[in-house]
Amino acid sequence: LGVVLAQRSERPEVLIDGHLQFGDVAVMLKLQPRHTVVDAVTQLDGADGQLLRQLMTVHEPSGLLVLPAPVEPTFADQVSGAQMAKLVELVRSFAGHVIVDLPAIFNEVVLSIIEMSDDIILVAGLDIPNIKNVKIGLQTLRLLNTPMEKLLLVLNRANSKVKLDVGEVERTLQVKADVLIPSDICVPQAVNKGEPVVMHAPKSGVSRAIQQLADQFIPADVAARRRR
Repeated sequence: LGVVLAQRSERPEVLIDGHLQFGDVAVMLKLQPRHTVVDAVTQLDGADGQLLRQLMTVHEPSGLLVLPAPVEPTFADQVSGAQMAKLVELVRSFAGHVIVDLPAIFNEVVLSIIEMSDDIILVAGLDIPNIKNVKIGLQTLRLLNTPMEKLLLVLNRANSKVKLDVGEVERTLQVKADVLIPSDICVPQAVNKGEPVVMHAPKSGVSRAIQQLADQFIPADVAARRRR
């Protein structure tokens, strides 16, 4: 998603790895970053957007700016929810969009980011334990008074023949899916090459679904008009 937005946008697009213990954004994009989230939050006092931008690693093929997770899980304890919120707020000052990849838990950092987010993308797979966890997550978000209009539901591997159809999942979650991402071998192939799937297999059903998700933020026709 970040790569597609970077390709469409005239402004910098930023991806922050908020999975502070076991984040793998840098690995997925085959990056060798010099700085991480920990470096950024330790320089928040007196920092501005320009300084934070210098700490980010550029994904050269797309122009996406990336702030990876710490290299050691123990470093995660050095980052508070308030620091992450301040970090995102400063990055917002220069970025078109700030995507924060979060773990599937509700901790201080995750709750801080959810509270300040304009949109929340929930990813669900077509298996009972996954659907159960997403349902609990939705219930928790409602208890936190999170506006449901903020939510976008993405069903991953939505064409899998697992005797569980999309309609059944939507009825269980009481939320309609916004994007259906099909199962495709190009995904693990792209991951193992360290390439975003939208660049590795741009014509695949997976890439088309991610382009559709990106339309929610920067419609493709708007980006095309800008280029013209």
